[in-house]
Amino acid sequence: MSTAYFYAALAAGIAAVVVFLVLRVKCGGLKGLYSKAIASFFFLLTALSAAAVNPGHEVYAGLIVFGLVLGLSGDIWLDLKWIYEKDMEKFLNAGFIAFMIGHVFYIGAIYKFAGNWSVLTAVLPIIISVVVAIGNVIVSEKLLKLKFGKFRTIVGVYTFFLFMTFAVSAVAMLNNSFAKQWILTAVGGILFILSDAVLSNMYFKEGGNTKPNVIINHTLYYAAQFVIASSVLFIK
Repeated sequence: MSTAYFYAALAAGIAAVVVFLVLRVKCGGLKGLYSKAIASFFFLLTALSAAAVNPGHEVYAGLIVFGLVLGLSGDIWLDLKWIYEKDMEKFLNAGFIAFMIGHVFYIGAIYKFAGNWSVLTAVLPIIISVVVAIGNVIVSEKLLKLKFGKFRTIVGVYTFFLFMTFAVSAVAMLNNSFAKQWILTAVGGILFILSDAVLSNMYFKEGGNTKPNVIINHTLYYAAQFVIASSVLFIK
C-alpha cells in the first residue's frame, strides 16, 4: 500500500485538531467533546494506516494502537469533567488511569521491540523515572505552587509512567543507532511531558485554565500522539 494513505490520514488528523481547537476555545461543552473525539480518532487512523503501509509488524502496531485507544478514552474522560462538574473528581481519575495504562502499552512495545537491552539499560529508565516522579510532586507543590491535594498519589504514579515513555525511548534510541522509530517515540515522550506540564498548571494552579494554555496543551498532546502513531511506519 502506498504511503500516500498514511500521509492523508496524518494530514486529515492535523486538520481535525485545528477544528477541535477552534471549537474547544470558542464553544467548549459537547461541541468541544465531539470534535476532540474525532481528532483523537485520527491518530488511531494514522497508526492503522502506517501498519497497512508497513505490514508484518502486527504486534508492535497492536500495542501502539491499544495505547492510542486508551488515549482517546482519556481524552473523553477529561473533557467530561468540564461538562459534568459535580463528577469532576471521578472523571479526572478515570482520565489519569486511561492515560497511564496507555503509557504502559507504549513502554511495553519499546521494551519488546527495541532489542539490545542489558540489565543496566533496562533498569536505568525505571530508576530515573522513580526519581523524577517523586521530585516532580515535591518541586511542583513547593516551588510552582501547584495544589495536587487528594490527587497527589495518582499524579506521582502517572508521572512515573509518563517519564518512562521518554526514558525507555531515549535508551532504545541510543542502543539502536538512532533508529527512526525510537527517535519518534522519544520525541513523542518529550511532547507528552511538555503537554502534561501545561495541563498540571491548568488543573492544579489557580487561574491556570486559560485559553492559551488550552491551545498549547492540546497542540503538544496531539503532536505526541501523532508522532508515536507514526513510529509504526518505521518499525523493522
